[in-house]
Order: sequence, then structure tokens, then C-alpha cells
Amino acid sequence: MRCDLSQPRALVLPPPYTAHWLARGDAFVQAGALAPEQGAGTLVWHMGQTLDAAGRLDFAVVLEPETPLADARGAFILGMLALGDAIAAHCPPERAVGFGYPSELLLDAGRLGGARLAVAPQTDEDAVPDWMVFGVELIAERDHLSAPGSEPGSVSLKEEDFEDPAAIIESFAAYLMLNFDRLAHGGMAPLAARFAARLSKAGTVTDAGDFNGAEGIQPLRDALAKSVWRGAAGPAL
Repeated sequence: MRCDLSQPRALVLPPPYTAHWLARGDAFVQAGALAPEQGAGTLVWHMGQTLDAAGRLDFAVVLEPETPLADARGAFILGMLALGDAIAAHCPPERAVGFGYPSELLLDAGRLGGARLAVAPQTDEDAVPDWMVFGVELIAERDHLSAPGSEPGSVSLKEEDFEDPAAIIESFAAYLMLNFDRLAHGGMAPLAARFAARLSKAGTVTDAGDFNGAEGIQPLRDALAKSVWRGAAGPAL
């Protein structure tokens, strides 16, 4: 597999973010490696073109919660909302941005990618994590496909005319800060309701991020462990 290692352009981020361009490797893993020393706001990103797989736009940000893990895990919902708003800000208004619970990102019902959450090792549910990492993987292009329309379940940034993928990260960073401000002033309930309104299946979302639908309650912790939107090499096509 060959990757384009050149940085598209520098990110313009407000404090407290610090951007780290990653020429090779996994942004999600690298953010976790940097988290103990670099702390909150560390943002690792990578955009690579490949010969035999979909090109990707990956980024991951380090968070430092102030509440026990059982509550802090709900920050994942804030990250998903920020991701959805960032995509909506850079796509045509007629495009529908939604989520497959809890971590799949959908654009007009096609899989554009998703997100994952990492927590500092050996953190109990009632302990405050030293750090968490919210990581995003987006399908940047699918030029390797043999024929247009051969993978109707997914879409790419290139096919949807996202001209400046780095701008998605910049918007995400701003929306994530806004969501934490909304959390501080209005609590989790309005944010959980916004997230539920964008889900592909009808239901409600609790303050802890658990989904309550036709099949009962699905805990966020268990759902995050599955990451059904991705395979071993990244977002499924």
C-alpha cells in the first residue's frame, strides 16, 4: 500500500488545540500515545491516498474528563454531534447527515465513516479517566473501485465534492468546543435529544448515551465495543 505523505495544508485551530500531522500510522493510536504527555486538545490527523483501498481522512483528539468514566463516556455523543455538524457545514444543504447508533456517520444514508473512543487503560467505571481519545475515520476517496456504483452502501468526500477536507477538522474542533459549552450550561439532555433526532433508527438517548429503541436499551459502552461500521482496514465500503 502506498500513501501520499504530504500534508495538504496546515490546520487553523483555536486554543486549546494543538495539531500534529501524522505522515504514517494510525491517528487514533498516535493520539493515545501522546495523550499522557501532551494532554487535552492534542489533535492528530492524517490524509492518505492508497492504491488498493479507500483513501482516508483520519483525525483524533485527546480529552481530559473531570467525571467518572460512566458519565464521561457520554462525551462521545458530543463528538458525534460535532462531526455531524462539521460535515453539514461543508456539504450542500439538501444532503441529509445522520448517524447509525452510536458511531457510524451517514450522508444521504450512505456510510461516510465513523468514530471510535479510547480510554486510558485500567480505568474503572467509577474512576475519572486520565484521558480519552475521540477518533474519526472518513472515506476520502474510492478511486480504486472497478466500477462506479459497485459499493452503494458507502460514499466518499471526493464523490460528494468536499473540496477542502482539512476544513472539516477545523469545523469539528469548533463545534466540539461549542458542545462542551452547551453541556456546561444546559446539561446533557438537549444534546442527547439532538443526537437521537439524527439516528437512523427511532428511539431516545439517555444522558449517559444509551439508546432506548424498539429492541430495548442498548448501553453505549457495549455499542462502542462493536464498531460495526468498520473492518480491519478502516470504514467498510
